[in-house]
Amino acid sequence: MPQKPLRRPAFTPIELIALLGLLLLFVAFLAPIAARVRESAARTQSINNMKQICLAVHNFASVYNKLPPGTGECDFVKKTGTIYLFMLPFIEQDQLYRQATDAVWDNDVWSKPIAVLLDPRDHSGPPGNVHHGWLATTNYAANYMVFGENKAKFMLGNIPDGTSNTIAFVTRYQMCDGTPTAWGYPSSYTWAPLAAYYNQSLPQFSLRDEPCDPQRAQSINNAMLVGICDGSVRTVSSRITAVTWRNAYDPTDGMPLGPDWDF
Repeated sequence: MPQKPLRRPAFTPIELIALLGLLLLFVAFLAPIAARVRESAARTQSINNMKQICLAVHNFASVYNKLPPGTGECDFVKKTGTIYLFMLPFIEQDQLYRQATDAVWDNDVWSKPIAVLLDPRDHSGPPGNVHHGWLATTNYAANYMVFGENKAKFMLGNIPDGTSNTIAFVTRYQMCDGTPTAWGYPSSYTWAPLAAYYNQSLPQFSLRDEPCDPQRAQSINNAMLVGICDGSVRTVSSRITAVTWRNAYDPTDGMPLGPDWDF
């Protein structure tokens, strides 16, 4: 006697709609969590980048007993470029450093993006992180008041206000109102990876209400990431006052940092 074929259970249209709704609700619940995880990972990467840069300064100072200049000609390494060119051997970029025989523009060295010099949270960069095909961009700017031009103003051990009270590096957007922050631009100008050259104004913590100003530092999110001359990295709140910020920039003012530095 032939057996009746077994009927396989199937979802009704209403059950499918209900299941799809649950899946969409689950995805909507996970999306903010995933976004926060990505943001946290990107922030950690940026902090690690800043730490590597600060450590490179210390290693450079240990080898040469001097600080690298922010821009210009570094007489004791016999090259012309920026602080980042001079520090390439200390951020595992020896081959790129050798390609710059005499200057950062040799063999188009200044057009080579360097991952450790880029904040993954910043989406302002040009295609491939290269401005107009010849200048690679960066997010980290050196304090001109410390590193100077052609010759650094101080050695690491004789900064008058102390290394723990003086900013070494801040963040800037790769592109700011059409102006690049280029790691290899060798002249002291808004295109160079410098801060506090034109002024020592507060960073731009939000660009919703004003255009980007390439003469100032910018926070990539709501808190400013800074590298300190002692090698540490910290975040600075938007509640910091202009006086405290200028004092942190200036290595010779002799003024204590205000309590808002510790937010």
